[in-house]
Amino acid sequence: CMETCILEAVVSTQSTGYFACHSSTSSHVNLHYAATNHKVYMDLSKGHLLCMKCEMFVYCAELELIRMGSQSEKAGRVAAFEEWEPSIPEIPLLTRSSKRRRIKSGSTVGLRGLTNLGSTCFMSCVLQSLLHTPVLREFFLSEQHHCSQEERKNCLACEMVWLFQEMLSGKKNPISPHKMLHLVWTQARALAGYDQQDAHEFFINYLDLLHHHLVKEHGVSNGTSSRAPCTCAIHQIFTGRLQSDLTCHTCRHTSETVDPFWDVSVDLVASDGTDKASDSASVCSSLSAESDPSEEDAGTVTLEECLDRFTRPERLGAEAKIRCSNCGIAQEGTKRLSLKRVPIVVCIHVKRFRHSKKTRKLSNPLEFPFELDLSPYLTSSIRNPKQITEEVGLYRLFAVVNHMGTYDSGHYINYVLHAGEQWFRCDDTYLTSVPKETVKNSEAYMLFYQKKVIEYL
Repeated sequence: CMETCILEAVVSTQSTGYFACHSSTSSHVNLHYAATNHKVYMDLSKGHLLCMKCEMFVYCAELELIRMGSQSEKAGRVAAFEEWEPSIPEIPLLTRSSKRRRIKSGSTVGLRGLTNLGSTCFMSCVLQSLLHTPVLREFFLSEQHHCSQEERKNCLACEMVWLFQEMLSGKKNPISPHKMLHLVWTQARALAGYDQQDAHEFFINYLDLLHHHLVKEHGVSNGTSSRAPCTCAIHQIFTGRLQSDLTCHTCRHTSETVDPFWDVSVDLVASDGTDKASDSASVCSSLSAESDPSEEDAGTVTLEECLDRFTRPERLGAEAKIRCSNCGIAQEGTKRLSLKRVPIVVCIHVKRFRHSKKTRKLSNPLEFPFELDLSPYLTSSIRNPKQITEEVGLYRLFAVVNHMGTYDSGHYINYVLHAGEQWFRCDDTYLTSVPKETVKNSEAYMLFYQKKVIEYL
């Protein structure tokens, strides 16, 4: 920024050669726009166009292709994810440490069960999945979270640091997450009590609690402005951008809406027995439209088929007309969802519970890959299939949450990938080594994937 300030994002204009910061609180680009009436700027970190007249980032198909192409050149902007390794100066220090623990191939360090505190299997599964999330572990064990002594007793993030440390302590007895449960009860009243909760609902609420703790600690942007997404670690790791395109059938005008999401909720079977796109995606407030699956359970479906339905155009009938900003009146239209930006870690929620006159569970087998390519579901790929950039959308599976039983009486277990080589079945305090086939044939309810190539923008 050419002014004295704390940078959040830097934009520039080629016509005047001016560089300015762009943030949710105070922005020098606003002052430059007011003084010069220059409307279009470019975000230097991400290559997006900022229109000050519209007060938002705008989409340009030609520039988007150039931006995506520059990312795929690997000019220091993308890299395969690698876990932390000590530097040469750090190696002698670690060697002299009396607490040093060498983790070899096949070691079980990092694997510990979690005590069931009374119908808390839903919490155990989500915590096990998060504790085996590589990038989240790197953050919480790198001393980037700090709290005062007084704040620690009520800090969910501090308790998360303690869990990571306990997991990697080398101890083998189960961990009792009673303090974590108490903090969740006191800070998310909807989850309080010993009633069985939904693992997916707990996951969304838990991320939201961690988000608020980290935002309060660092004073970062909380993402209330669409122009300034939250910059806390939780959002940097788990938040993607979902684009919804509404096209008017009368004038063919398309309006675009982009919302943040923490997971993608996909229908296990097509709505009304037809092959339509799902009208749901969990956003940060856990808003998710209800589906209406067919009466009879279908056979085996693939995750790719679910994602195809999710991003396929859906015709909105006369009962669901949209107000066209171009026509000025309600018109019939078509809605299409796509992934504007994919997060580092994506959680795919499989909607196995049907809520109608009587709630029931769908037990259809789901085939899911251990390596998933989300490139075909990106907004840029849908608009121009010839420009699919595979490396940006390649993911690797590292955790699966299963729901066993019925809607009224069930139990959660999960599978986690340990040290990148062996799968383990986690059933509260019991951990068992299993082959990949066991994971593949499990009744997946939530799937956790991490990017194989991380963009440094």
